[in-house]
Amino acid sequence: MKYYFLFILTFVSVITKAQDDEPRVIKVKKESNLAKVVLDNTEGKLVVVDRFGNPKENRILSYKLYVKGKKSTEEFQGHTNRLNQEMISHLNKQSQASKLFFTEISVEDDNGHIVKLPDLIETWFPDCKNCDRKSSRQR
Repeated sequence: MKYYFLFILTFVSVITKAQDDEPRVIKVKKESNLAKVVLDNTEGKLVVVDRFGNPKENRILSYKLYVKGKKSTEEFQGHTNRLNQEMISHLNKQSQASKLFFTEISVEDDNGHIVKLPDLIETWFPDCKNCDRKSSRQR
């Protein structure tokens, strides 16, 4: 009887130990191949880049653009890969370099899922025809 009780106690402890070692929930996090967005200032559009640095043709669903000038900050809403005409005309009117902040960027991945990408901070340099050309030296 003594050995029977010892055997049952050992058996129960082995079973509870085995149950504690098993994972109860396995969580799988799917990583997106899309990593960031870059500004192509020659064509006036945003390009999605994957984690290997390759440009992709994914559709940008929405973003906010903040143009921070010396005196004020302007906010614009975008819903395509291309900058709209209002944004481009505002940027072309700038006479000094401005900071561009693209925030809340949502992109559609290859499977149709919405992916949030990190913010983009870019510097916009105006055309030289808009620059103030003041001579520092008088002749």
